[in-house]
Amino acid sequence: MPLTNQSTRFCQKSLITATTLVTIITLTGCATTKIGSRDTARAIMDQRVSVLSGSRLSSDSKSRLVQAGLDEEKCLANMPACVVTLKQADLNTDKGIYGAISELFYASAQQRQQAKTCTNPPKDLATDYAKDLVGKTDIVAPKPDEISCTIAFQDDMLQSIRFSYIYLMYDILNPTVVNQQPSQLYYLPKQRDTQIQDLYYAAIAALGDRLYHQKMAENYQITRNNLRVSINGQPFTDKSASMKLISSYQINLSKFNTISRRDGFGINYVALLNSRINTAVIIDLLQHYANDTPLEERIHQSGHLPMTAVLVPKGNSIDELQKTTDFSLNIYNPYQFKSVSILNKDFALSANFSAAYGLWSQDNRLGNISYFNMFSSPYQQTQPHLFMLEPYNPNKRVIIMMHGLASSPETWIGLTNDIFNDPKLRENFQVWQIFYPTNIPMLENRHQIYDLIERTFKIVDPKQQDVASQHAVLIGHSMGGVIGRLLVSNDDLTPKVESLVANYSQMNNFSAGYAAFVRHAQNKTLSDRFKLQALPQVDRAIFISSPFRGTDYADRWFTRSLRRIISLPAGFIRTVYDNLNSLFTEGVVSSNPLAQLFLENGASQLSSRSYFNQLTADVTIAPNVAVNNIIATDDKDLSNALEQLTAKAANSTTDDVSASITSLKNDNTTATVKPATETKLYSTTSLAQAKQSLDEKKQLLESVKYGATDRVSDGIVPYDSSHLEGVESEKVLTGRHNVHTSPQAILELRRILHQHLARYGVTQAPPDRQP
Repeated sequence: MPLTNQSTRFCQKSLITATTLVTIITLTGCATTKIGSRDTARAIMDQRVSVLSGSRLSSDSKSRLVQAGLDEEKCLANMPACVVTLKQADLNTDKGIYGAISELFYASAQQRQQAKTCTNPPKDLATDYAKDLVGKTDIVAPKPDEISCTIAFQDDMLQSIRFSYIYLMYDILNPTVVNQQPSQLYYLPKQRDTQIQDLYYAAIAALGDRLYHQKMAENYQITRNNLRVSINGQPFTDKSASMKLISSYQINLSKFNTISRRDGFGINYVALLNSRINTAVIIDLLQHYANDTPLEERIHQSGHLPMTAVLVPKGNSIDELQKTTDFSLNIYNPYQFKSVSILNKDFALSANFSAAYGLWSQDNRLGNISYFNMFSSPYQQTQPHLFMLEPYNPNKRVIIMMHGLASSPETWIGLTNDIFNDPKLRENFQVWQIFYPTNIPMLENRHQIYDLIERTFKIVDPKQQDVASQHAVLIGHSMGGVIGRLLVSNDDLTPKVESLVANYSQMNNFSAGYAAFVRHAQNKTLSDRFKLQALPQVDRAIFISSPFRGTDYADRWFTRSLRRIISLPAGFIRTVYDNLNSLFTEGVVSSNPLAQLFLENGASQLSSRSYFNQLTADVTIAPNVAVNNIIATDDKDLSNALEQLTAKAANSTTDDVSASITSLKNDNTTATVKPATETKLYSTTSLAQAKQSLDEKKQLLESVKYGATDRVSDGIVPYDSSHLEGVESEKVLTGRHNVHTSPQAILELRRILHQHLARYGVTQAPPDRQP
């Protein structure tokens, strides 16, 4: 056979073989799916993707579209036709279809919002000038049968709420589900339930941004649908109309360690009242009424209220709920309502208490005002203010919080939030924050703060019979603790003042001045400052890093320089100077003890050498007041020694092995960790060893008070200055002067407050109100 023919046949065979191979490979590709691998966490997240968390529909909704032979784009373009087709294709009657319809309506609303061709109707204009200006321009009127994007968006969101509500209430609405046989399988909460609940809340929030974010109304008309609003189950009022709702989703709470929540049903809001105090109002007070603001105007009721909303279509059956055009938005105060009745079932009402704290802090910015008040003459506040962080509740005991030098109530917001993350404390205590000018002399501050607190109790409870008027707790940090001790004392300081003035007058040959002081000592203005009275409502005081005997930190060169630029308000100086000038000649007013007590700024009075310290160092606390003291040490050597002493109890001998292992993080970086040992793995033995270690550390910290008191200091306040004899408890914590914000301090405060409740009983709150 010729070589040419052989070559030709070989090529033909090769071509046939290659073609066959390609065909087989192609057919194989059609018959199989390549399975790859992926991260477990990513796989779980992919399963939970929905129109809320990603740019695509959830797998459940996509599956419904596939089963109905529908295309997503065409479905969203004509939602009524899409809904009908989905229902016709639903061979298995279950709630899943309502979840899919809810998500599709939400996707449709998003599509309308993001469309470039979408134009909204012009906003209402308030002034004739603006209306006249618009009148001169050509505006194309919409066609009669066209609906604006805004209205269409709102309608889609309302439909999403309708169908998500049906999904969530399906088991109650469907008798066949309610009357299930006990033998059927029990399921844990389904992933889809959480997705639809999130859709329900997100749709209400989105609708609220367009409707009631700016101003509340009793009724809203959305195409053919009517939305009726009620507050706490009561008819709508003018006060309700002045309320503005901010969704908790919009409030940045990242600065909080924890979020104080209550599980349940409903979307969380913060209601802003027009009457609320804010930075602008406070600045106006400081600039115009700093020295003579009426006391009642310095008591500020909470204007930032946590609220929970439930939006419900009218109807008691699935058919009624799908047809109704009536909806109700029911808004509740979670402090007053713990549950809500829906379809004759009681549902726990959710709450987000942290959101109100966060927005209150953001709206007031009292920290900045405190600094301005100390150093800037335009801000001349001389009077304290009281802020209630929630509406007055006669059945909750009161915690009064007092900040320190150059600080404000903002310093307590995080701590308050962390404490009230404890449901028992939240349900039994309410917080009043005192905001006072820390540049004012402390005796004057004590006098005015006492009057403010006393007056507040009498305004909210004239007969002083409420639970709130009994067994109150005072918490003071730094200067707030120093003034706080004076608020729970019945000492008469007059004899000691007389002694200080007498010694000064004798040394400087001013006997006439001493005689004048003795003559004026009975004057009510002076006696009110020197004759202390303990707040009758308070029987527990908690002091944190408080320099009761002063601090040499106030005498260091940089602190003295700072003290020199701290200004006293001019109006306050004028009033005090005129009074003192009647006792002493002008030449000696500035240097005598009375002048230092009334004309020396608060920072200077914290000096251990000040006349104020000489006068108040040994003030006694009323015998009915229990005292808890929290002291900090930032001595690194001492802290390290404590850690080393307890290390043996906490770790086994094998923990000192220097070898290490590496763990792979998500960002492909490595971290070095010690190898695991028996003491670091969970077991009853390791738990017992850990408890023993903690107990030993507590004992060592107790010994610090007796063996190393001269070294204990938080960097500003030494132990000897903050220590008090005869207290109920004294806790030494590792930390600096801001120890009140530390987790250890929060734990100790929680312990003390629980102990307080155990001693005086948990308040008997009235039965839960039902709307």
